[in-house]
Amino acid sequence: MGNHQKLLNFLRPDPAVAACSPRSFSSSSASVSDDDGYSCSSYPTTDGDASPSRYGGSSTPPTPKSPWAHLPGLGAGGAVAEPGATGLIASLVKEDGHVYSLAATGDVLYTGTDSRNVRVWRDQRELAGFRTASGLVKAIVVADDGRIFTGHQDGKVRVWRADADNPAVHRQVGSLPKLKDYLKSAVNPTSYVETQRKGRQRAVWLRHSDAVSALSLDEGAGLLYSASWDRTFKVWRMSDSKCLESVSAHDDAVNTVAAAGFDIVVFTGSADGTVKVWRREMVAKGGATEHVLEKVLRKGESTVTAIAVSAEDRVVYVGSSNGLVT
Repeated sequence: MGNHQKLLNFLRPDPAVAACSPRSFSSSSASVSDDDGYSCSSYPTTDGDASPSRYGGSSTPPTPKSPWAHLPGLGAGGAVAEPGATGLIASLVKEDGHVYSLAATGDVLYTGTDSRNVRVWRDQRELAGFRTASGLVKAIVVADDGRIFTGHQDGKVRVWRADADNPAVHRQVGSLPKLKDYLKSAVNPTSYVETQRKGRQRAVWLRHSDAVSALSLDEGAGLLYSASWDRTFKVWRMSDSKCLESVSAHDDAVNTVAAAGFDIVVFTGSADGTVKVWRREMVAKGGATEHVLEKVLRKGESTVTAIAVSAEDRVVYVGSSNGLVT
């Protein structure tokens, strides 16, 4: 009965199909339950709390103690700075809750917040926004084909596209896992795995049982990686949104994942203080692969909060809760 109840809970209509806030958003109707097939979009806003930007120069940044606020050689009032100078160019301001995620593609910036909104910015002004009513936005990545993947507190990854005729309108085109894949697994008792989450000891393996904390793309391999507080990372094939693998990666929440872009390896960082290197290896004829732990790159007491990889230089940067980047 427990598995049937979980299945019924999953089939309940996702709140994300609800209409967006009339103040800033508009939404189109939904014809399919859960996240498959519904859309939610918005148009540029002109309400008073949406300041287009606050420029650096002589104005005070929102965080005056930031090291960017007092750098020598920065031109005030838009003047040309000295060669090599760095500093705050502008601040994008929207009273929209904490900003948890950023992604840039071309001249467009996406920001995700705990208000469950994704804002779209261009030329330091708000172009549009879209919203899901379920799960604050903890991660965003943008694929080369224009798809936008967002990771959420509710354990789902949602997929969006900008309208070809009106880039201010974004529509949801799917979610991970797909509903039909989840249903196939939900009726199979062998598809359930043990979880560490309180009050939920078993869950279907292809869906995260806790917040999705990070996303990373390996465009060359056609793979999307999702990391979660459920201590796993999952591997998704971008062509058909199929979950290929779920890896029990750490002893605590996985906070970050980064596809290296070289040597077919992936890095994960966790609240357990470790950074691990995983190699994708062929395991069967027909192209089936799995990720195998190659080494523990770092052990420490401080939570690993971020990983960035320079593929060209083959350098890995690790940010920790103690304020250090190594």
